[in-house]
Amino acid sequence: AVIEAFIRLHEKGLIYQGSYMVNWSPKLQTAVSDLEVEYIEESGYLYHIKYRIAGGSSTDYLTIATTRPETLFGDTAIAVNPYDDRYSKYIGRQVIVPQTFGRHIPIISDKHVDKDFGTGVLKISPGHDHNDYLLARKLGLPILNVMNKDGTLNDVAGLYSGMDRFEARKKLWAELMETGLAVKMEPHTLRVPRSQRGGEVIEPLVSKQWFVTMEPLAEKALEAVDNGGLTILPERFEKVCPKHKNSSFRYLNAFFVASDFF
Repeated sequence: AVIEAFIRLHEKGLIYQGSYMVNWSPKLQTAVSDLEVEYIEESGYLYHIKYRIAGGSSTDYLTIATTRPETLFGDTAIAVNPYDDRYSKYIGRQVIVPQTFGRHIPIISDKHVDKDFGTGVLKISPGHDHNDYLLARKLGLPILNVMNKDGTLNDVAGLYSGMDRFEARKKLWAELMETGLAVKMEPHTLRVPRSQRGGEVIEPLVSKQWFVTMEPLAEKALEAVDNGGLTILPERFEKVCPKHKNSSFRYLNAFFVASDFF
């Protein structure tokens, strides 16, 4: 029945493949839905790091604040608010990404950058942050994935390749301190995404997945919910309906078996 439904939906053009940002579970080795991710408040740190201005002096740099320094290997731009007088003179120039043997990325402006959060300078890591991914697609920025599906860093991370993401974070910070690029590490309350099924920390990851276009499928069901003809149990799941009304697709898992398996 599952295979038949998949084929019918595919023939109707409602199922397609694409690379999108998903909630990836390194433990389960699969994407999990938004409904299976719980955001837990946990104690962590905000890491302040110097990004030197390309072509500038040793004292010419921008300081970014991030909760996940290991993702800096996937940075493709630095963004500041165009109305932030502290940084307007840097727009259009480039910075050097730390620990990447001199890789340059542009300094751009975007009005959505919060001037009051951290230092007001935003590192954009489109391969590992939902908001950065959307911003990169809007601005046409490249997307770099620095993570293997088991939660270790890949070859993009250079000398950190093969290291567990959390171990890489510790080592990177220690080496940033040695090179003088670490400014400070301050306590910060984090909203950590964890899998309901396995409890592990979810990694935002761009992955090729199968998706289902939901609007034509959900229209009648949503109408029934609105009219009271369909009751959702338990009631706590009723609150997700408005979100589904605005969703154009949902991802699903598909498994392929070799033809000589049977």
